[in-house]
Amino acid sequence: MTDLALLIGNKNIIKGFRMSDCLFCNIAQKKLDSSIVFEDKQCIAIMDIFPLGEGHVLVIPKQHGVLLNELDQVLQSHLFSVGSKIVNAQRAAGFGVKGTNFLLNDGKAANQTVPHIHLHLIPRKKGDFIKSIPKLALHVTGLFGLSTSRTKLNKQANAIKQHLLP
Repeated sequence: MTDLALLIGNKNIIKGFRMSDCLFCNIAQKKLDSSIVFEDKQCIAIMDIFPLGEGHVLVIPKQHGVLLNELDQVLQSHLFSVGSKIVNAQRAAGFGVKGTNFLLNDGKAANQTVPHIHLHLIPRKKGDFIKSIPKLALHVTGLFGLSTSRTKLNKQANAIKQHLLP
């Protein structure tokens, strides 16, 4: 398997990986390493390797679609339902106790950097905006900075998973 940081962090992508291959489809198919928080038949939720805050999770539909309206209403609703459950688990694990950003960048003009629709669940802390500005600026420009270690991401994923209710 290939590490996600190599793929996202390099606009030319790694040797042998075609840009026509969808990053999130490959993650959903377990062709790429990720730190999984939740998975069912319709979606997978993983830790963001370039988080805007501790505990940052991405909820990704397994069905490929670039824009939200490419998914049927049932799947759209399911993504947000899963997102809500994960936010409750994040808070129980100590992430985002004071608040959470549900963020969906729908299209390139909305700063969507991976052409596969996905929902960001970004835990927030009081006063963390100033600290997050550099990371946010990197994301908007298409640069992502240094990736978070797989060990740290797995630890956060496990902490969140422990609090997920069926």
